[in-house]
Amino acid sequence: MDVRTIREIKVLLPSTELDLTATDQPPARGDLIGLEARDTDWSRLQLIKRRLIDCRLHTVTLDGLQLEDTRVGNTTFTDCDLSSNRWNTVKIDRCVFTGSRLIGLQASGITMADVVFERCRLDYATLTAIQATGSVAFIDCTLRETIIEDSRLDGIVLADCPMPGTQLTRTRLRDADLRGSNIETLTGTANLTGATLSEDQIPQLTQAYLEELQLTIEDSV
Repeated sequence: MDVRTIREIKVLLPSTELDLTATDQPPARGDLIGLEARDTDWSRLQLIKRRLIDCRLHTVTLDGLQLEDTRVGNTTFTDCDLSSNRWNTVKIDRCVFTGSRLIGLQASGITMADVVFERCRLDYATLTAIQATGSVAFIDCTLRETIIEDSRLDGIVLADCPMPGTQLTRTRLRDADLRGSNIETLTGTANLTGATLSEDQIPQLTQAYLEELQLTIEDSV
């Protein structure tokens, strides 16, 4: 059982002991289980009340993927294109997303445990009612103008993630670790209550807070 330590959390990684079936195309119907795909196009795939588990996907185009009432587990996504995805009521566990594009992701009602996003792009995503029920880490990911609302992300790690224009609304980040991430233009600073920052992020937090208050700072007369 492989475990990765990321700052203060431990993440259970996907199993390496799998008997996989190589394929160019997903099954026309049914679950995706035990598949290995590489350099192929699965655009507009729909998985409704299905399972995507024990898979290894490398350089697979999955733009427009729709997941609904679906479990995604014990799976790796490496250099995949998941742009313009729509995820609704999805359970994600023991998964790793590496070097993948999730630009414009629309996700609602997602639960995550033992999930790592590394060097991924989540720009312009809207994440609503997302819950971290176990260890979750974002490492060196970009979250440009990403909206996160009505979510519970206690204890997650956001390490070295640029977050220009990210909006937080009614979201809990207690015990979350944001050290190394740029929060200078983040809005919704009150949602950071209970999170961990580094000393060099204090000027960024101050700038973000002043922008929210629309204050003008001038030299005293």
